[in-house]
Amino acid sequence: MIAPLDKIASIITAELEWLWAAHKAVNLEGQMCLYTLPTQVPFRAKQPALEFWFGPGDTQAAVEQILEHYNKGVLPNSPLLLNPIVHDKDHKPLGSGIIWSTSLSLGIDVLKDEASERLLPLNVVAGHFHRGENEHAGLKIIGLCHRAQKPVGEGKTVTGCRELYELADITSEQYAGHYLLSGISYLTNNGLFQHPDSAELTQHTERIDVQNVLDAAQCWNAYERHHSLYQKFGTDTSHIEANLRFFNLVARDVQLFDATGPMRKDADATFEFIVPGLIPRGSVTLLAATGGTGKSSLAHRLCILASIDYKAGEEAPQWLGQRLAIEKCQGICVYFSGEDGPPIINARAQLYDPERRGNRLMFQRTDFGEGVTFAQHIRRLHKIPDVPIMVIDPARKYLSGDEEDAGAVSEFFEAIEEFAIQKGTAVVVVHHLKKNAAPKTAHEVLDMLRGSQVFIDRPRVVIGMFRDGPYTIAGLAKNNIPPNLGMVTEERVFARDPRKLDLVWLPGHQGVRNAELSPEELDQLEAQARQDGH
Repeated sequence: MIAPLDKIASIITAELEWLWAAHKAVNLEGQMCLYTLPTQVPFRAKQPALEFWFGPGDTQAAVEQILEHYNKGVLPNSPLLLNPIVHDKDHKPLGSGIIWSTSLSLGIDVLKDEASERLLPLNVVAGHFHRGENEHAGLKIIGLCHRAQKPVGEGKTVTGCRELYELADITSEQYAGHYLLSGISYLTNNGLFQHPDSAELTQHTERIDVQNVLDAAQCWNAYERHHSLYQKFGTDTSHIEANLRFFNLVARDVQLFDATGPMRKDADATFEFIVPGLIPRGSVTLLAATGGTGKSSLAHRLCILASIDYKAGEEAPQWLGQRLAIEKCQGICVYFSGEDGPPIINARAQLYDPERRGNRLMFQRTDFGEGVTFAQHIRRLHKIPDVPIMVIDPARKYLSGDEEDAGAVSEFFEAIEEFAIQKGTAVVVVHHLKKNAAPKTAHEVLDMLRGSQVFIDRPRVVIGMFRDGPYTIAGLAKNNIPPNLGMVTEERVFARDPRKLDLVWLPGHQGVRNAELSPEELDQLEAQARQDGH
């Protein structure tokens, strides 16, 4: 799209004044040059080999020259390029207060965001070139310098220009050293390119130490232009040798490197919990119990509590004696109820949420549409941006086969594990025990799970529950979470409140069974063992 001439004039005037201010800041005075190439490669021009020299006071005359040869953007014309190096009166190059690079995406090449990720931390400014409808057809890169940069080569560029081009890593060698003015279109051997407006450039005032650009380019090339290596290793050139040694240890394979050592991909990822010490996000937790323990009510209550938007300063509710991490429960909470229909669900919801605050709870049954399997429906739910918790109650209602069928159970777990990992969701699966099972501890629950061995192997956490007279006992039957993350280790004793379908944790020592030794007690045992010579 061709802008009006007065608009083009103001864009170019602002850009030239900005450039002259950059030169003045590093004590450079003289002339810059507008020109066309003597040949038609790589820029096309109606009049080749044009030159127009101008100083800081000649900006208006320079703009008039540009507009005259631009022919209102109508081809054929002669869009003038700029040599931003300051020259003396004899046209000898003195230096520049800026470094620059023109990096154009040619043919079907696609501009990657990684280029900007490397450039912007260096405090240079990078604006996008347009080509037709493609508004990301290259980068116009400029850095304002603390000190004047000396001309290099044939005096067409200065120190730092080549390095900017290398860091952009957009193959367009024939264009790199040329400076294209904003607001006008340049016909090239690879199409018509335009940087539409100088405003995004001229607002930039931060100056750079060009040595930082040189160091960055040295590191970029030393790391074989692998963006992941560059991002991890940084731009300290003194570390190149040691970093490359580490890269060589994994056979210079980027994927192997990304999986190795403290700088590996996702090395900063940490466990998050919906219920600290009991239910982690990004994992599958099995809630297994004998009949009559209230496991469905407990799972339903957890889902409702997680779906409430709590007021600032409002105390978080508890679940099995642990405070709910309400700050981690901001998305849609999904509850699959395979046995209890709407009347039961609604009645329980009235007890747990009488004010109907649980607005983020999605209720699902077992019918997902003709021919749609549970696994297919789970993949459909991937589109939801944030699912902090998903409850599946019970597992057997969502299997494609029998509970004893390892293949069917594995298929079920593969679908929910993939969802848990990709979405960071705490998936809670309610499951039954074998007929006539009568566990005496939470650990015994693991061996009494109904169905395939897969129910034991696949969950990361298994919460076991059973009745002991008037009380309900709950504890971890299985726990594959590192011990430093504060998992609950004791069995807890609860009294059931039938009026609220809730479990009330008994106070003090009455509420704890089979507690593991404390760190202090373990230290005492180790000290005693050393004294005894063990």
